[in-house]
Amino acid sequence: MRVADADDKDTLIPINAVLPLFITPPTLDSSLLLPPTRQLLPDDPFLVSYAVYHHYRSLGYVVKTGIKFASDWLLYRKGPVFSHAA
Repeated sequence: MRVADADDKDTLIPINAVLPLFITPPTLDSSLLLPPTRQLLPDDPFLVSYAVYHHYRSLGYVVKTGIKFASDWLLYRKGPVFSHAA
């Protein structure tokens, strides 16, 4: 196998110099991958929505989004197939 230098096509790079590039795992800076954590506040919209969703699910309701009817949630006793929203 021959590996040529990208800048100078006539120069060949020895295989033992290329092999470590494939064996060594890349190092990643995790601060670039993950967004900074944000503090959860009691009035956080996601936290409030999840609390409402969890409350009605724990009571046995099927919770669906109500965006089609200009509401936050639709609640079904058994599911949308069996009854209308409460």
